[in-house]
Amino acid sequence: MILFARLGAAAALILFPAVPSLAQHCCHHQHSCNGCADCGSYAPMGPNAGRWGTLAVETLEGKVAEVVYLPGPSAGASMVELRLQAASGKPQLVRLAPSGYLKDNGLLIREGDTVTIKGYAVSAMEGDLLVATQVQKGEKTLALRDSLGRSNW
Repeated sequence: MILFARLGAAAALILFPAVPSLAQHCCHHQHSCNGCADCGSYAPMGPNAGRWGTLAVETLEGKVAEVVYLPGPSAGASMVELRLQAASGKPQLVRLAPSGYLKDNGLLIREGDTVTIKGYAVSAMEGDLLVATQVQKGEKTLALRDSLGRSNW
């Protein structure tokens, strides 16, 4: 302990390199993943792999098979994910936005709803998912992220 006090934080980092989770950068925001509401330690895959600019967005339409609320610091901050049964037949996990953002913008999504999602594919710890940049249900369309993947909330 005395060694660290004398060496200081900079020397300690040289002797003990940064922990990977501290050095990890968000694949779509170019900032530390710590505290990012829509990061799950994932990286772009497919046409997005290795990109730091505008993300390649794909469109997916299907029926909502399940609505999942990931825990957040408050009820309105819980991240909403959908398990979407796409026309292709394979269920797709889609990350939307915090529940409070969806509610404040008048977008209520339930199981059985048909939605159209625009987003970019990522590979996450829980498997592949689509991070939504826009969601449309009926006549209601809501932009969730910009062309660089930055959240609108």
